[in-house]
Amino acid sequence: MASGHTDDTEGPSATKRRRATDSLSVVSTDDLSEFESEDLLKACFKICETVDPHFTLTPYKLKACNAVVSNRGVHFSEAFCDLQSYEQSFLLGDIFRTGLDMGIEFLEGRIPEARHEKIILERLLKFLKDDKKVNMDIENEDDMTSMLANHLFAKIATCSDYTIDQHCKSKRRGNKCACGNVNCVVTGDYGDTSIGNPNVWHGNVDIIIKSDIIIQNLEDEQDKSSKNSPAEVKSKSNPLSMNPQLVAETIVFSFLQKKRHPELSNFLIPSIGISDNAMVLMFYDSEHDVLLESTPVPLYVESETRFSVEAIFLAWLAVNYQFLCTGLTEDMLQYKAGFFAQAETKINVYKNELKMPMVGVTPPKVKVRQQLSFSEYISIKQNKIIELRRKGLKSMEKN
Repeated sequence: MASGHTDDTEGPSATKRRRATDSLSVVSTDDLSEFESEDLLKACFKICETVDPHFTLTPYKLKACNAVVSNRGVHFSEAFCDLQSYEQSFLLGDIFRTGLDMGIEFLEGRIPEARHEKIILERLLKFLKDDKKVNMDIENEDDMTSMLANHLFAKIATCSDYTIDQHCKSKRRGNKCACGNVNCVVTGDYGDTSIGNPNVWHGNVDIIIKSDIIIQNLEDEQDKSSKNSPAEVKSKSNPLSMNPQLVAETIVFSFLQKKRHPELSNFLIPSIGISDNAMVLMFYDSEHDVLLESTPVPLYVESETRFSVEAIFLAWLAVNYQFLCTGLTEDMLQYKAGFFAQAETKINVYKNELKMPMVGVTPPKVKVRQQLSFSEYISIKQNKIIELRRKGLKSMEKN
């Protein structure tokens, strides 16, 4: 299991986490109805079904990319990646063994003993029980992204904190959620979501959940007016499949997480790409140079305006990857992405010089204190003025 990590500072985020864990209810096998248990069973089965695979992982090789450009960096929106898929594919359940075991064991009547696992499991169970309908008829791309963060991804993460790109249009709503419910407020904040390094791939991502996973809306501007049914998700190759922006962001974020959290037992870091009614998981292991992409999954059941149980389960696995992802299997290690070779001249930047946030912002120059030189004349005049000021103050006191 991947090792967890905690924030170094105490602040609003830490307070929210304490409140969340303090209110932890006792996890029980009676938490779900028979119908809800059946839904969870189906979701678990779909990530490990071998006869008719539903959610697979495709490894990619980078034939070419602009991760390194002479004399300048490249913004994520301008990223170029020429990908070639390997003939081999894998099952999603093979990299989320801890999460899959937790789901199956719960359905068998066994409850995790570790407190952090109980917290993670409770997030999933509570979400499945609530099963609230959500307004999906949101045309604005930024509003849809923030709504999904507020109503899905943050609710099933161990912490509901997240940061929304401060440049997005949904900022005009303030703390009001885009779902249409006047009483619904966002649990995140607007801020700097920039990652990377100005000399290589860099830029602002749409959402960062608790500094641990990024969410990017990849909807094509030309396709915003069209809606896709769940049946159309599989046939739609763009903009989710092999999306260069998501590939670049995922690679950068994996290197960044490896630098920030070397205590993790593996560095197969996921990113979430969304577009209309579809979600895809992109993974990159910055230690073994392996790039994987999941099969797209419908985000919601259109006829019922609720999230699909498959999307809920996969999102739960992804946002809690530090605890639920077991990393690459031995069979996956041979399918190299070739990024190390593509970025050879600046690989040190990717490994050691990435940061978040404040990417591309020049820090203010510290003013060096200069030695002051002055004549004896100035010293005499200064003392004279001080004496006159004293006399003036004394005369004012007498009056």
